[in-house]
Amino acid sequence: MFSYTFYKHIMFRHSCANCHFCNTHRPSDITLADFWHFENVDPSFNSDDKGSNLVLINTPKGREIFAAIKDQLNVIPVDDLNKCIQVNLKRPSTPHPERQKFEDYYAKHGFKKTMSRFAIIGWRYSYKQYKKKFKAYIKKIGL
Repeated sequence: MFSYTFYKHIMFRHSCANCHFCNTHRPSDITLADFWHFENVDPSFNSDDKGSNLVLINTPKGREIFAAIKDQLNVIPVDDLNKCIQVNLKRPSTPHPERQKFEDYYAKHGFKKTMSRFAIIGWRYSYKQYKKKFKAYIKKIGL
């Protein structure tokens, strides 16, 4: 339930919609991010399926730090950042149209009731309705 609401952006803070750090021109020496679409750079890179990280070097000091540790890492250089960059390093998150309604409902009803209302299939069904539909689907496909 938490993941669903997170990825739908309905529970993001209001400031996420106007974050000034959503770009690659960052004040830090190094930026760590999810390495999305690494398979576009090297399909065999994450063959153990344990995940991977994107490391952006932003300053000469960052380059120095990375040079000191890169021999201990499995590194593939990327010549075109657009092959692997995530959306939030391009622009801020788009606020969900029901964001305020979610927040107001949470303030009034608490976590459990809010998750039951907002986290299941875009709020079309209550948890009980979702469970009933899921059981019917499982029966229909013969599991």
